Amino acid sequence: MNPHICAIIFVLRLKELIKIKDDTVKRFARLSLPLYAELPSLNLYMDQVIDEVNQFLVPLTETKITKSMINSYVKQGLVDRPEKKRYSKQHLAEILVVSLMKPILSLDTIKKAIAIALKLDPVDKAYGQFIHAFNDELTKTQSQHLNAENYQRMAIRSLLYKLLVEEMVNKDL
Repeated sequence: MNPHICAIIFVLRLKELIKIKDDTVKRFARLSLPLYAELPSLNLYMDQVIDEVNQFLVPLTETKITKSMINSYVKQGLVDRPEKKRYSKQHLAEILVVSLMKPILSLDTIKKAIAIALKLDPVDKAYGQFIHAFNDELTKTQSQHLNAENYQRMAIRSLLYKLLVEEMVNKDL
């Protein structure tokens, strides 16, 4: 292929990637996950839980939680069983954490990590620490200078942090 055409394609692709990055960073800038006190205090039915969780999950991950996913989380012990088909604030917190971590960690690792966190702190405090850290990282993402080298470093860091978390959780550190 002609080197000039390759250069043009590269520049066009780079502009496209920059636009995608800018759009994603702008989307992140508008986001903030709810603190425990901001979750509904009334117990909710499944459809209400799905709506509540998806209002935070979809803008961030562009994926929706479904009834079958929640039922699966309950069956696997990641989320406590609802009482009389109603989900509490604690259930919402559990579902949000599992849904956010699922693309990165195995469900078994998430289950162990939640158990470790709840051994150390009550649900509201453990969830609060997670949400504060998550919202802080959302803010940091907006201020990072992202280029090709940084993309590589972010991908490498993601892998290394994933492996580190799995190691720590499996050794109950």
